[in-house]
Amino acid sequence: MFTVGKLDAGMAILLGERAHLIEFPSLLLPPGVSTGSIVNISVQRNMTEEKKRENDFWNLQSEILDAFGTRTPENPKLELRNITQLTSVTLEWPKLELATAKLRSLYLYLDRQRVAAIPSPLTNTSTKVSDLQLDTKYTFQLVLRTTAGVYTVLR
Repeated sequence: MFTVGKLDAGMAILLGERAHLIEFPSLLLPPGVSTGSIVNISVQRNMTEEKKRENDFWNLQSEILDAFGTRTPENPKLELRNITQLTSVTLEWPKLELATAKLRSLYLYLDRQRVAAIPSPLTNTSTKVSDLQLDTKYTFQLVLRTTAGVYTVLR
């Protein structure tokens, strides 16, 4: 039981038997309540609504995980398309698979030295490397940088 001590600006000050003080929205009080009125307040846990909201929350978490968290970008696959004039090679790769990540850059490395940034990497799937020496073994590396991390392939 509480005694209404004061009604002011949409708030009621309720005083309990042991000097407990509660600020309570006056809109929730029964009609006709004024200063000095005695009111009972009952609070009950709504388990049905609580379970429903918890299920809604976990369903949303599952949807977010399915949409953004289960797939990652794939390592690019670098292939030798052809060798021309014995000093040039054309390298190719399939279209980039980024999943839900965003592309930051795609670079080609030759013997651990960055040769070039691949222009238009979302549509361009090949590049030509010239001025190579005869009878020399080269290592090519394609480095894909995304918002989900760095992915590389050696050839």
